Amino acid sequence: MELLFLAVLIGLMAAVLISGYPVAFALPGSAILSILFAAACGYVTTGNTDHYFVHGGPTEWLSSGVTNLRGVYWGVERDTLIAIPLFIFMGMMLQRSKIAEDLLVAMAQLFGSMPGGLG
Repeated sequence: MELLFLAVLIGLMAAVLISGYPVAFALPGSAILSILFAAACGYVTTGNTDHYFVHGGPTEWLSSGVTNLRGVYWGVERDTLIAIPLFIFMGMMLQRSKIAEDLLVAMAQLFGSMPGGLG
């Protein structure tokens, strides 16, 4: 039965990717749908949604997810994570001021003739 769930996951993932959905939505979406399919099959066959899962199932994951919300908040509240939005902000400022384009043109002139260069 586990091979059926794996085949559903791979088939659904391939179908969604071929249909043109972005990878960022196709992979987790197909994983969530295949987990729901496995839970539904477990509920229909045995009356237990955790039947086809090794370490608990969706009901246990939901209860542990609620208790772990506090740990997620404290893990995100670090000063080093401020670098991520600042790095994105720096990239946007470089793009809008055309400095990034000038930098790429200069690098293409310097390294364009070399193998693996920008030109």
